[in-house]
Amino acid sequence: MAVGCFHGHSQAPGVPICSQGPSESQYRDRLLNAAKALIGKGDALKADPVRKQLKRTACQLVLPAASAMKLSAREICLAARRSHLRVGWFYLCDKCGKWHINLAGGYALTASGAVATCFHVVNPLRDMRDGCLVAVDDEETVLPVLEVLAANHDTDACIVRVPGGRLRPLPLNTIVYPGDTAYCYSDPVQHRDYFSAGIVNRFYQLSGTAPTGTRSASASAVTRINVSTDWAPGSSGSAVLDDCANAIGHVATIFPVPAESTPKTQDAHAEKPAAIVFHEAVSARDVLRLTRPRRD
Repeated sequence: MAVGCFHGHSQAPGVPICSQGPSESQYRDRLLNAAKALIGKGDALKADPVRKQLKRTACQLVLPAASAMKLSAREICLAARRSHLRVGWFYLCDKCGKWHINLAGGYALTASGAVATCFHVVNPLRDMRDGCLVAVDDEETVLPVLEVLAANHDTDACIVRVPGGRLRPLPLNTIVYPGDTAYCYSDPVQHRDYFSAGIVNRFYQLSGTAPTGTRSASASAVTRINVSTDWAPGSSGSAVLDDCANAIGHVATIFPVPAESTPKTQDAHAEKPAAIVFHEAVSARDVLRLTRPRRD
């Protein structure tokens, strides 16, 4: 029986194919070896300088203007992938004595090397005996993180600097409404290059940052965005994008809320199913607060 539009491959030309299982282990071994070379040359940033530089509150950047041109989901995926970096620590574990690499997400703000991510991604690990901050680009090149430019613990926003020249920056957009489309390209639980779409659900302010008993926004309060877009541990710091491929923020946490009661037929000690899973993002406004215009 004749079937039309048959292709020998499931993906279109240029679409990356991810590896799971043994091939993923080989990929991590390549990253470990490349990171060892960086730390051997002294190119990457170690824990003590990072702790000091995390106290920097602002940096001067020239950021691209937000785009108003709507793109297809396919085009947004491509823009997100080109901007996406994996950011984290290459470190010697204090518990097992082995070298590990622990990567989350980040996204380029400028072509010259400014990259946004989460504060908690950059904050040095507790069980680290030695190590350095690294970033991995779309071509799987391991780059040294050279400097922390600005950070804020409360907003969970951080901007670092890596060698520039090949980065494709995302503009920041703060004009966002509930119901707007929200995309994310990240690496949840070591499943690389995962692209997801949802909508903006709501905006809210963290406890203690807004006046009690009011729904009005405080200009100085930390703002979070809930979206229905999928992510998981490992996605932290990855950009959340609108339908013009602007970053409206980045992944902060995932928070499953269990059901209130356990069915009678279920073991009382069994884990309760989640009634809802909240996906919480840092807002682009709180990333912008780390920057000030640069006068060239």
